[in-house]
Amino acid sequence: MAADVFISYAREDRPAAERLAKALVVRGHSVWWDRDIQVGNSYTQVIERELQSAGCVIVLWSRASAGSGWVRDEAQSGSNRHVLVPALLDGGEPPLGFRSMQTADLSGWEGGRIIPAPSNCSRPCGR
Repeated sequence: MAADVFISYAREDRPAAERLAKALVVRGHSVWWDRDIQVGNSYTQVIERELQSAGCVIVLWSRASAGSGWVRDEAQSGSNRHVLVPALLDGGEPPLGFRSMQTADLSGWEGGRIIPAPSNCSRPCGR
């Protein structure tokens, strides 16, 4: 079954991705992020399948993720499907091509109450 939310992030931002994933699960969303790839599976095949089937793609932009080819590719996939939900983690900014979208500022967020479900999910988020 496809996840409601796919989280895209740089390895350096794993703690923030984990906080977000936990907060979304508490609110009833199913979440996929790359910690769910089982031993022996191909990263590219699993990520592509999950990315294409997720209801929305949340990209966590940071100084680290803005320079990541993986994160940019995942963000572009979400944008192409009109399900991209960008968020900022630090004082950096999204890379060129992603700066014209309204972006949530999660730079001071420590894992408490989060913003409502994105309005551009391709199907209702949560249960």
